[in-house]
Amino acid sequence: MTPALRKLRDLFDDMSADAPDNHRRIAQLERRIRSDTRRRAAGAALAGVTVLTAAGILIPTFLSPGPDVPPRETAAVQPAAELPPRFTSGDGSAYRRLASATLKAESKGEKKTSVTVPVSGKPLEVAALCPEGNPFTMARPRIIVNGETSRSWFTQCMAREGMGMVLDPVSVPKGAEQVTITFDITDRGCARKKGEPCPTRATWQPADWPLAVYEYTPPARPVEPESVEAFPSKLGTLKLAGQASGVWPRKSSFALTVTSPGGYFRIEHRCTGVLADRLFISYQIGDEASPGE
Repeated sequence: MTPALRKLRDLFDDMSADAPDNHRRIAQLERRIRSDTRRRAAGAALAGVTVLTAAGILIPTFLSPGPDVPPRETAAVQPAAELPPRFTSGDGSAYRRLASATLKAESKGEKKTSVTVPVSGKPLEVAALCPEGNPFTMARPRIIVNGETSRSWFTQCMAREGMGMVLDPVSVPKGAEQVTITFDITDRGCARKKGEPCPTRATWQPADWPLAVYEYTPPARPVEPESVEAFPSKLGTLKLAGQASGVWPRKSSFALTVTSPGGYFRIEHRCTGVLADRLFISYQIGDEASPGE
C-alpha cells in the first residue's frame, strides 16, 4: 500500500468514526495532513502580492525504493515576537493595528472574546501570538466574522513550538462599514443539543492568546518571490510524472494530465514568498473537486 493510499484510508476511517474523545489523535491527523498539503487561506484581498507556486504529481514506480527526500518546508510569517501597533512585512505591506484583545482561557477560563473594527476598504487580517508550550495539545481559537465562521484556526502555531506572531486573512462582507470579529475557543469536537455547553476535555490544554486585528496597505510594486526549488525525479518509491509552476495572481491554476500504472498518485506543491503559508490551494481531479484543500 502506498503512503498516500494509507493516509487517505486513515483519514476516511477517522471521518466515518464517532467523534473521538482523544483530541491528541485529531491534532496528530491535522499535523500529518498539513505536512503533505500546505493549506492556507488567501482571499481576494491579497491581490497585488505575488507568490510563486509549483505543483507536481508523482506516481508509484516498481523500482527498488530510493532515498526518501522530504518536502521543503516554508517558514511562517514572523514580523515580531509581540503584537505591535504598526509594522511592515517582508513584502512591503504596511500594517496598522485596529484593535487588540487577550483571550484568557488559562487564567480566567474565558471561552471567547470579540472586537469591532471599522472597514476602510483596505484588507484585514487577524493576528495571534502563539502561546508557549506544546502546540498540539493547546486549544486554538476559531475566527467568526459577523457570525460567519472563517477557515482560520491559527494552524501556523502547530508548525513548531514558539512560532511567535502569525497572521490569517479574513473576508469582509461586501458593503460593510464595520465588522465584529469573535475569537472562540469553545470545544469544537463535541456534539451537543441546542443550548447545552460543551464539556471541558482534559486533552485540550487552555492557553492565553494575545490577539489583534490589522488592516494593511499593499506595496505599490509587488515583491517578486524567489524561485521554487525543483521537484526531485524520485521521492521514495514514487517518480515524477508531471509538474507546472507560475506566479500568483498572474497564474492561479494548473492543469496536469498523467497516467499511473497502479491508479494512484500523490500531489505535491511548493510555494515561496511572504504569503506562502497562507495560500489556499484546492484540487479538482477529473470533473470532481477533491475534499482535500
